[in-house]
Amino acid sequence: MGCEGLAVGWQVVLPRPCEPAGPSGVSFPHQGKNTFMSQRIIGLALVAMLAGCNAPTPPPMAAPQPPAALPEPVTEPEPDPAPVEEPAPVPEAPKAHTDDPAVVAWLEKLAAERDALGTKVFEAGVAIDGYTQAGTAFNEIHIPEHKCFVLGQLLGKADLVKGLEITYAPDYETQTTENASDLRIMSVSLGNFAGVAKHILGMSHDERVVTWNLDCAGQLGLPRAFIKQEGQSSFYVVTNDGKALKVLGDIEEGFAQKIQDAIEANPTVEVVALGSGGGYVHEAMEAGAYIRSKGLDTTLFNNCYSACPLVFMAGVERQNWSPYPKLGFHQIYTTDGQAIPFDSEPYRQVFGYLVRMGIEPRYVLQNMWSAPPSGMTNVDGDDTALCDANITTWIQRGCATKNGRRDW
Repeated sequence: MGCEGLAVGWQVVLPRPCEPAGPSGVSFPHQGKNTFMSQRIIGLALVAMLAGCNAPTPPPMAAPQPPAALPEPVTEPEPDPAPVEEPAPVPEAPKAHTDDPAVVAWLEKLAAERDALGTKVFEAGVAIDGYTQAGTAFNEIHIPEHKCFVLGQLLGKADLVKGLEITYAPDYETQTTENASDLRIMSVSLGNFAGVAKHILGMSHDERVVTWNLDCAGQLGLPRAFIKQEGQSSFYVVTNDGKALKVLGDIEEGFAQKIQDAIEANPTVEVVALGSGGGYVHEAMEAGAYIRSKGLDTTLFNNCYSACPLVFMAGVERQNWSPYPKLGFHQIYTTDGQAIPFDSEPYRQVFGYLVRMGIEPRYVLQNMWSAPPSGMTNVDGDDTALCDANITTWIQRGCATKNGRRDW
């Protein structure tokens, strides 16, 4: 190339202006300002050309490759669906018991027939000798048998109670005082059946179950055919124009508070009537302490077992009427049925409670210790030993106590 100028590194050196050679080496003379501008333009073009020739070569570029194939996505196993949390089943409420209409109708008819027969028989007896009383000793005749016979019909135990039915064959011909007395006693029994049947037909099913278990199962020659208590297990009913609180059923947790609530809601209550298979000793003593603090009397209308006598002993006056419900005693035991030692704290608490109530503790504790938790030492309600131990203060047609001493 006829002009000086090389690329040195990355620095560009501009060529010096020179006169182009003419043909045959003839030099062209300068042609003034225009000629100079033309030379400048040519020079700049050469610089641009040289810059283009000597520019560094860019690194070769590889031909574009198709993008690498992405790996197939790994299919994650679908997790098991979360278990649907189902609401806990709501326990079914005990189904309301429905009496067999045919049984109810038969009992109602039988009660009406026996009530009418009782009137006829009574009048026949009076006609013979003029007496109008059978005697108070017969006021409750056959009530236990009538009660369990009627309950058995309503509770599906008719086969078990067949032998308890009292049959009647009045003799209207024999004109003797003995026969007249028999007719009057029969009339009382017939009237008792009518009254018992009417009362039991008016009970709820649950109350019938409690009464059957207390007064019938294992008694009167019946097998120990207890019925499972699935509904209400205790009842608190105010009777006798607000003067009596009738308490029937188990001595459960909260028993003492229920007694207190019932009495405070009915301030005219004077006597607490009991019938129970027993339960918690501490609840019985707490209820008893409250009964004594209110100056109330106690009595029995059903058998009274286990912890129940402790409540009965709290009455200021403790009465037992014919047909003389029983009192039952056995050892104190834990919730898993194990008898506790005789020298343990619960027995010491019972001893102190009995002393405060004015009861002979030795008699009660000896009876408690005499029967295992699965058994029962029963004391007939008319047993005079109850008066001797000051457990009862009065037994109908029996003993009575005054200041802890028996009076006949």
